[in-house]
Amino acid sequence: MSLYTRTDSPYIWAEFWIDGVRFRLSTEETDRRRARVAERRLKLQKKAELEHSRRQEAQDEQRRAVWGGKEPPSLSYVAARYWEEVGQFHTASDTTWRSLEWLVDHFGGETLLTEITAERISSMVAKRRGIRVRRDKETKRLVEIPSDKVENATVNRYATEPLRKLFRRARDVWGYPVPYPAWGEFLLEEPEERVREASPDEEAKIIEKLGPDYGRLFRFMLAAGPRAQGALLTWPQIDWFNRLARIRSKRKKGTERWYTVPLTVKAMAILEECKGHHETFVFTYVARRTTNPGRPGERVKGQRYPITNEGFKSEWRRLVVDTGLAPGFRRHDTRHTTGTRFLRITGNLKATKELLGHKRIETTMRYAHVLVDDIRHGLEAVEQAYTTTANQTSEGAPTTARKTTA
Repeated sequence: MSLYTRTDSPYIWAEFWIDGVRFRLSTEETDRRRARVAERRLKLQKKAELEHSRRQEAQDEQRRAVWGGKEPPSLSYVAARYWEEVGQFHTASDTTWRSLEWLVDHFGGETLLTEITAERISSMVAKRRGIRVRRDKETKRLVEIPSDKVENATVNRYATEPLRKLFRRARDVWGYPVPYPAWGEFLLEEPEERVREASPDEEAKIIEKLGPDYGRLFRFMLAAGPRAQGALLTWPQIDWFNRLARIRSKRKKGTERWYTVPLTVKAMAILEECKGHHETFVFTYVARRTTNPGRPGERVKGQRYPITNEGFKSEWRRLVVDTGLAPGFRRHDTRHTTGTRFLRITGNLKATKELLGHKRIETTMRYAHVLVDDIRHGLEAVEQAYTTTANQTSEGAPTTARKTTA
């Protein structure tokens, strides 16, 4: 053991070794006799810390030995690893993170996947059916709000499916011998996805209710047909000369995908309205009040900020859903509206597929009801025309008497 002084400190320092580890620590004393006592205390303290650390390492090795030398598949570990490898690259990564966070909160971070039984999954599904999950603005923690209006699709998409993906990746990619529940038993029945089209009256009301900023974004979505996330453009995505917009599509296995949409005169006019609002982002909003003053994420009243997907979602819920303005009309139905109208006018499924950026024509076939309706109207028109002609012929034809011979 040795004591020494340093030019950059008023205190006497101690230097000593314990099991090959060197320590250099301040004794917080200026008197050498007191420093000697402090040195012995520091040495005992560091020795105890080393022993505790080594015991912990031994325990960790024993835990990993059970799983072939790998980290035990606790829910917090697999959720964090899934996020690092997959989740952060999702198009709606914030939603993925919130789903994972809720699962960890619900089951407990130290709970192993092997401990999440079918019974516990069933209880989780039952609970999620009766709550909405929101993030508290003050604490930033997730809170559960009782609700009797939670859709089956919400439970499947934000609870059951994320948990299933953790189990599947742990088994198929990371090689953990975890059980694989019969997930079909836990997925709730959903109505077949319908294509909901906005009526002209609903469209006008929504634009008015959303106001100039969010209404402008809604109008562009109707004009070009992108998803809400894809509609949040940056200026480099706009090709003004060729009147094209490069739209971000859904990610696939962490890889971004893009498609190009021709811009109509109406779409170009909407983009012109946005010029000068922000140097990077096309669609912005004016802050109604100052929030988080002096802290990260500060918003100053009267200044413009980029519209985010979460922000647009909140405005849509508050102004359209909660007010009952267009019952049953979702944000994504804006895209359905564009696709339906385009197919009705053109009758061209392949062109509709390109407009919406679908990779498979089977996805576009959900809009085929428009063609079926057109065929039905055509057949009814044929029937009407034929019936009218037949009646006119029957009423106007001269009566011909049969000749008889004597």
